[in-house]
Amino acid sequence: MVEAFEIIQAKMVESEGDTVEVDTNKVLVFIVHETNTIYLWRGKNAGISEKLMGTRVAAKLSHKYPRYRIRPISEGSEPAAFTHLIGNPLK
Repeated sequence: MVEAFEIIQAKMVESEGDTVEVDTNKVLVFIVHETNTIYLWRGKNAGISEKLMGTRVAAKLSHKYPRYRIRPISEGSEPAAFTHLIGNPLK
């Protein structure tokens, strides 16, 4: 199971539907329960406040899920596992 959130105006908003649009202006947080991973993806053109809030959100989630590893990702430096994740509809 994957949960996806977008940071909008320094607030965490849960993604609706089964896909998330990755956009250079966004900060996204994905919780991947199968791999115990929290991905924090920062678009190149995302605002500073969204990037800071994304970091705070990921830190808070790591307290909720202490066994999960936070993987910060900058746009353009995505690992294969993340690319595979966003290339498929979320489940």
